[in-house]
This record gives sequence, structure tokens and C-alpha cells, in this order.
Amino acid sequence: MFTLKAADWEHVNNMQVIISDANAIQQYFSAEQHLTLWHVIPALEELQTSWEAKQNDLKYHPYHSAIGHGLAKIGKYYNKLDDKPVYILALSRFNLILMHFYFDRLDSSPSILQVGLH
Repeated sequence: MFTLKAADWEHVNNMQVIISDANAIQQYFSAEQHLTLWHVIPALEELQTSWEAKQNDLKYHPYHSAIGHGLAKIGKYYNKLDDKPVYILALSRFNLILMHFYFDRLDSSPSILQVGLH
């Protein structure tokens, strides 16, 4: 009969913690009712920071190589954003939406914002 020892369960739990970082970040992009592309850079930075901390933590030493590969992948996609004007467009649109929301609260709707949102 196969049984897991306490050390095996510790490995399972540690891997679950590492994977849960990525899962939490993925949830930023699961909205159906609002824009999420503007989350990309903050999300990648959050995941990178979390995994860098784990990579420097002795508790996660057995996963050092896997975390390093994950960080390399994050870096790859982070650098690709430099070549994607659509990300800048998404940020601009998000800022217009925020401004529209703000001006609506002031009972003022500048026409340039309304045009930008339609």
C-alpha cells in the first residue's frame, strides 16, 4: 500500500502554494463584464515578486529550478509587452472609463470622454 509521509505532504503543500500564486493572478483576467487587459503588467509583477521571494526562501529550495523557469517565462512575456501597442490602448481606454466614472459623479460629462467611450 502506498502512503505519503509527512515530508511528502510538505512537498505537496509547498507546490500547492507556488501554483496558487499563478492561479490567483489568472483570476484577474476572468471577468466577463469589464476590461482586464490593463491588469497584465501589475499581475506579472505581482507573480514575479511572489516567486522571487519563494526562490530565495530555503523552504522552497527543492523547487528553485522550476521557479526559475517560471520567472524566465514571466520575463519573456513581460518583455513582449514592449512591442504591443494594444496594451497601451487598453490602458488608455481604462483611464477614459475611470475619468468618465469620475465626471459622472460630478454631474459633468465632457464630450471628449463620451466620444472615447463609444
